[in-house]
Order: sequence, then structure tokens, then C-alpha cells
Amino acid sequence: MIKHIPHYVSLISIFIAGLIGFYVFLYDTYFQVAIAVALSFAYVSWGVIHHAAHKNICWTIIFEYVAVAILGLIMVLTLIFRA
Repeated sequence: MIKHIPHYVSLISIFIAGLIGFYVFLYDTYFQVAIAVALSFAYVSWGVIHHAAHKNICWTIIFEYVAVAILGLIMVLTLIFRA
């Protein structure tokens, strides 16, 4: 568990940076969309790097990260364009 802490700190940092970006750019919905897409790519990249570093990467894990990123992106885009 201790060896995973740096990986999870980086993941939390990615999401905190995204939340700060959403807050700073409340006035620009298209930039918020860009932030959401970047967060999705960062999440998938983090997952691939994390599992590759621990030598347990496979296509199903990659597919899972992509699926969760797409679902999260759809939810965030729905919230951005709800008005």
C-alpha cells in the first residue's frame, strides 16, 4: 500500500488541478470542455502508467479506464451545457 502513495498523490493532484481550472474559468464554457477532455486523457494516461509500472497492465484494464473516463466526461459535459 505504501508504494502506491506517490501514484495516488499524482492522481489527486491531477483532479485538484482540474477543479481549480473549472473554478478559474467559470466564464468560459469551451475552455471548461477542454479542461474536462484533458482530465479524461490524464486519467487514462495515469491508469496506464500506474499499471505498467506495477507490471499488471492488460487490455481490459485500459478499456476500463477509457470507459470510466468517457462516462465521467459525459457527466461533466452534461453539467457544463445544462443551461
